[in-house]
Amino acid sequence: MATALSLASCLGTDEPYTAGFVFIKPTANVTMLYANNTSDSIIFYSYGNWNLNTSAAMGGNWFSVAPTSGNGQVVYSLPVSFKQNTTGESRYGELRFTDTAHPGDANATLYFWQYATRGDGSLGNAADVKAISGTDGSHYEFSYDELHRPLSLKVSKDGTLLHSLSLSYNNADSILTVRDKEKTLTGRFTNDYQPIQLIGDGDTIGYTAQYNGVGYPVQPGMAFNLVHRSFSSVKAYAFLLGGQQLAPDSLHRADSLTIINKTKEFNVTERLKMYYSQADNRHQSVDANQIVFGAEQCDPYQLLSLFRYTRSTSIVSKIEHLGDQTYDVTVKLNADNSVAEMTVRQTQYWLGAPPTVTDITYTFEY
Repeated sequence: MATALSLASCLGTDEPYTAGFVFIKPTANVTMLYANNTSDSIIFYSYGNWNLNTSAAMGGNWFSVAPTSGNGQVVYSLPVSFKQNTTGESRYGELRFTDTAHPGDANATLYFWQYATRGDGSLGNAADVKAISGTDGSHYEFSYDELHRPLSLKVSKDGTLLHSLSLSYNNADSILTVRDKEKTLTGRFTNDYQPIQLIGDGDTIGYTAQYNGVGYPVQPGMAFNLVHRSFSSVKAYAFLLGGQQLAPDSLHRADSLTIINKTKEFNVTERLKMYYSQADNRHQSVDANQIVFGAEQCDPYQLLSLFRYTRSTSIVSKIEHLGDQTYDVTVKLNADNSVAEMTVRQTQYWLGAPPTVTDITYTFEY
């Protein structure tokens, strides 16, 4: 699309002419958008006078462009505004540019495709969670901006603050800044508002590849890692998917999860087998699966879905700790399919003794 569509005619009595369009932005004729994207721009040059058709019949009822006509020999930058996609389905819109003097010979078509899901993997009509309260004394508080991007998270247990995150988005430079207690981490984002890595002074959080037996990285749809690394510790979450799609609107569920926690004092590896319910995990802003292990073990970055590929699109029904415990999970849903309550039954098995059973119920507020 960065090349010109230029046409010259010498047929019949027509005078020779040059007509067509050169698009500087976008660089492809299809632009992919997330459900919470609300703005973009089109930059182009037209050889002749032009007009733009964005009729509702072409899917243009959810975005607007101005102006819709102009003169030739001018570079235009057209702002485009989108409505957030709250339909629960993906949608597309068509823009047709036409040279007014030669409509049959010089025209160009662009498309906007808007996913059903936001950049964090939640559906565009998902409810923002304001708070989660557990019967074990845990409490989670959240805030969001108008694009449903997380701005803050506080996690406490019996009045003791465990996690405190504040987030800010520099849209001009596409930089996300996360303040995690005394730490500050930054990362770049695209139109998904998601970092690939967050980097601070001595701290790094981000995706890494897994490797096969001969040392080659496997596709993320097979397996990948999310790694927290600091001067004194490494905590890695190794996800096994076994060959699933990770496209924005695709459904994927981790088959198993390995958690490796290394510090100067200890080195612990936990292996977990995952089972899932029919409940969709995309109907609320947070990844509900992250609270199963309790406030002390919860990863706040995954809870906020700052790394959306770690978010299985179904809510777990059972997790087997390949050792000595299981977690059985039941949920009650609201009318919009967001989680109203989640009850986690943790069963701890002891050699030669009856198991210990603990129930915790979490109530979600919106």
